[in-house]
Formats: sequence, structure tokens, C-alpha cells
Amino acid sequence: MSDTLNIAYCGIEGAWANIAAKRVFPNGKMNAYSSFQQAYDSVENGNCDYAVLPVENSYAGDVGQVFDLMHNGNLVIYNTYNLHISQALLGIKGSKVEDIKSVISHQQAIDQCIEFIQNHKMIALPSSNTAVAAKKVADAKDKTLGAIASEESAALYGLEVLAKSININQENCTRFAIFTKKYEIPAKTEDRVSILMFSVKNLPGALAKAVKIIGDEGFNLLNIKSRPVKNIPWKYYFYVEVEGSLLDDNGKKLLKSLSQVCEDEKIVGTYEKA
Repeated sequence: MSDTLNIAYCGIEGAWANIAAKRVFPNGKMNAYSSFQQAYDSVENGNCDYAVLPVENSYAGDVGQVFDLMHNGNLVIYNTYNLHISQALLGIKGSKVEDIKSVISHQQAIDQCIEFIQNHKMIALPSSNTAVAAKKVADAKDKTLGAIASEESAALYGLEVLAKSININQENCTRFAIFTKKYEIPAKTEDRVSILMFSVKNLPGALAKAVKIIGDEGFNLLNIKSRPVKNIPWKYYFYVEVEGSLLDDNGKKLLKSLSQVCEDEKIVGTYEKA
């Protein structure tokens, strides 16, 4: 029996998720899936050991589909990984920036490079993935068609890098979550970050009370986001990050206190602070 870990990601070779997955698991076997859902499900059904999926970009914001998978699924976050993103404009050999009339990429990459696109009067065409976009350009063999993707994708699909670092923010960074089936209980709880999701009861000030409880129980609130519950109109769930572990007695006490104002509480991950 092989000890090689099977790693799921969304996209194809050369995609940013593929690059992140290889950096986190350099000896892992990479398994490509065409959607976040399929990559996530591959870990739930036991075909893969981990899934590396993007959760947010420092410029373009949250990846809502992945937040919904966190909320609705059964996997936990083993850790996170921050990947610096430097988008490039790719074209077929012999093409130049001024030849490109339309550019293909994932919507997040388009958002990250919108000033470059607009300044060059290009038409943006969304794609499921940056590397998929690069392959489409290679297959099309059209000098007027470009892709926004990694320089690694250019090498993989025989394209030329027409312009480097075209994203608006040069500190552009995407945070990836590493999903797995079970918590690995840490030997110590110091220097931990935890992710919690909950929805509040229909009571006056319920959200404000939930936030206050987090502070009163000694947890420093790092981040809070809201997302709509898909099957219930105008209902929302909340995603919070706190300093500390939720897997010890303090975490159990916090969850018990939150149950006074929340309909449900779900620990999504407790991991070592980056």
C-alpha cells in the first residue's frame, strides 16, 4: 500500500491551486477536478486525503462557493497557505500585447487585473480557471486572444508571456484552505487560530450578543463575514476567525455560551497560526 498522499485541487496543471498544492505537498499525488465541489467531495468520499481550495484573495475578496462548502460539508480545515499571486498576460507565439482584443481568465483574476484590461481596451471573458484559460488560448491559435494566468502556465502550454505582474495590487495574495476529514488534535493550544460558523436566532441583538460572548469568553475576534443561507431567503450564516483553540475546555465553554443566541455552531478548523 502506497504512503503517497492524494491531493485534490480545482483546475488543471499550472492553475494557482495546483501551484499551491504542490508547495504544500511536494511529494503528494496531484488530482485535478473541474469544480470546487468535486475536489471537496473527493476528500469526503475517501478518494483523496486533502483538498487545497482558495478561500479569499487580498484584492478580489472571498471565494463564496468555498465558504458554502465549509458551511454545508463535513470536512475540517487542517491548515491554510498564503500564495503570492503575480498574474501575467499570455498569448500564442508571435503575438504582442497590442494584438490582444479579448482575454480569458477566472473571474477573480479578471478582477485583480481589471485596470490593465480596461487600459488596453480588451474584452474580458470569464473561464472556470486560469490554467484552463491558458490551454484554450493555446488550442485556439488566435493572435487576438490572450489569457491571464501564471507564468508556469505559459511554459506548460507553449505560450509567450506578453506582460508580467499585471495585477493592480503587487501584494496580491490568495489564501488557500487545506481540507481533510478529521482534526489532528494539537499537543498544545497556544498560537492557534480557529474558524467557527454559526447562524443566530431571530432575536433582537442576537448577532451583537454573539460577538460579545466571543470576547467575554476570552477569544480575540480576528475576522467576521456573512453569507446567505442558500435554501432560506434572507437568512445568513456567519464565519468568524478567533485566536485560540476551540478544541479544549475553553472552546467547549464558548460553544455552550453561544448556543444561547445561536441556532447552530460549527467548528470548521483549529490550526497553527501562520
